[in-house]
This record gives sequence, structure tokens and C-alpha cells, in this order.
Amino acid sequence: MKLYRWLLPAALILGFVLLGGCKKKEDAESKSLTGTLSLSFPAYVNPGYTKTFLIDTLMTLSRSDLGTIGYRFVDPDTGVADTLVTADGVIRHHEYTVTAADKTGSQTLTLYAFVPDGAGYYGKSVSSAFTIVKPGWGEGASISNFTVDPDAIILDERDLYPYHVTYAGGLLWTRNNLAWEGAGAAYQRCEAMSGIFGRYYTWEEARTACPEGWRLPTDAEWTALDGEAAPGKDLPGLAGRVMGDIRFNGTKMWEYWREVPITDALNLSAMPVGYATVAGKDYTFDGLYKYAAFWTSDEADGLGVCRYIYHDKDIVYRSLMSKTDFAASVRCVREL
Repeated sequence: MKLYRWLLPAALILGFVLLGGCKKKEDAESKSLTGTLSLSFPAYVNPGYTKTFLIDTLMTLSRSDLGTIGYRFVDPDTGVADTLVTADGVIRHHEYTVTAADKTGSQTLTLYAFVPDGAGYYGKSVSSAFTIVKPGWGEGASISNFTVDPDAIILDERDLYPYHVTYAGGLLWTRNNLAWEGAGAAYQRCEAMSGIFGRYYTWEEARTACPEGWRLPTDAEWTALDGEAAPGKDLPGLAGRVMGDIRFNGTKMWEYWREVPITDALNLSAMPVGYATVAGKDYTFDGLYKYAAFWTSDEADGLGVCRYIYHDKDIVYRSLMSKTDFAASVRCVREL
């Protein structure tokens, strides 16, 4: 019995060696391609947006054995692959054009680098996610659950952009955020978002951004929306009356909080599109789905007066912000 106990393990080890269980490490491992793939595409685009990539500028990888590498795109909408360069290095197309589909939603464009079978290299890929948005306020648009009154729309003569208007606090107010492209910045610096969220303006820009005949509301005019509040104070109980139960590409923008009854009773339809901090020409966007921030025409202590809403409190807050380093949304008013 002792003899068989020793012979059996020895036979298993011998068989393992003969079957290749002890291959050299370098034979069992694939190598990585050298270099980095990069792919740039706007974060937000309109349907029909196109961008063309030149394959010559994307062939940035190499193999240590100087062998060939193939490249292919995968269409973000259909999932169909288009090989621009074959695995053996033959260029079939020098460019690839991607066109955003005629619908809203998030998609991903992907570029793959691959090698011939058995070459002993891992492939690589890079992706660029983006969101398709449609301007407007009706069916099929990115902003939905927004009540439209066709008799309460005005056009900005500068660019013919439409603004929905409503009467509140003794004034006519715009219901959607100012989107004039002569100043400010679009969300994530994607121009497709100007007609969706409006633009973000510094106080200095906001003072002169409204259309002719319209102006920034004063802080007292924001207070007048409450009717009983003291000037220069926070306005408890007002947030829910100006917040719109709006959806962006189907997503509910204001999160539900029991303490915040969203009624939009004043028909101002505020959206939580956040704010931006500004450093030179660089904008950093923050607070999406949490904050709605609006400039007033007032200033104090060298700062601009801002009115803002935070998603979990039924309060319209008053705050002092930098006139040049903070960017917020703009609503415009005029007398009847």
C-alpha cells in the first residue's frame, strides 16, 4: 500500500508536465499594446449632430514586435461595427462620421483597437458617453411635464428664442431660464444645452442680458411673490410654489421630499439646473437636480444678491455671491 501511495502522485505530476501544465510564463500571458487611445465627443448634442473622426489621427498604438493593429468604431445607436483598419493593417476608410439619432437619451461611442488572432496581444478600447437632447417643451422634447400656454409666449427679437411668460407678484415673469447666447455659458459648455437649461450668467452679465423691454427682478420683487415676507430675508413656504415638477429626458428633476409640496402654484416652473463657478474662461458646474439659483438686480457689500432653492427645503433662500466668479440662471420681468 505504501508503494501505491507514492506512485500515484508521481504519475499525476508526470502527466501534468507532459500535458503542458508547466508552460513558460511568457507563453501563457498576452502583451499590452503601447500607447493611449483617445476619443472626444460633446457630452450633450442635438439630434442630427455629426462629427467626423480621421483614422490617421486615432492610430496611436503600437506593438513591441512592430506588428499590425486594426481599428473599428461601433455605432452608438445601432451597435453596428465599422472596421476602418483591418487586423493586418489595411486601411479601408480614412474617416468615420457619427450622427446623433433622432431621439433623446444617453448613448456611448466606442473605438476598438485589435490585433490578428494568435498575435499574443490584448486589444484596447476607449469610449465617449453623450446625451441627446431636444429643445422645446412639448411631446418628444427633453423638458417634459411643463405646462404650455400658446397664448403666453414672447420671442426674443435678438435670436427669436421663445419664452413662456406668466403673471406673478404684480409683474410679468419669464417661466423658462434665459438662453441668450450673447453672454454666459451653456451647461458643461455644450451649446445644445442652452435651449434646455438656459445659460449660466455672472451678475455682471445678467444685468444686461434680458431682452429689450425686460430686466432682472429686484430682490424686493422676489419677496413680493410671497406677499407677506419681510424684504431681505429668506422666504419659507415659497419654494414649492415656484418649483416645477419637471422631467429632463424622462428623469424627475426635483427629488421627492415630504417637506416640500411641489405645486408650482405661481407657474414659474423653476428647474434644479444648479450653478457654476467661474475662473477666467473655465466654468465648473455643480448642483444639478439639487439647486435652482437666480440672480436679482440688487447688490450688497460688493456682491450680487442671489435667490436660490435647495431641493429638500421649502425655502427660497437669499445669498450674496461674487459678481464675477459665480454664475446662475436668469429670469426676466417687466411691467404689464
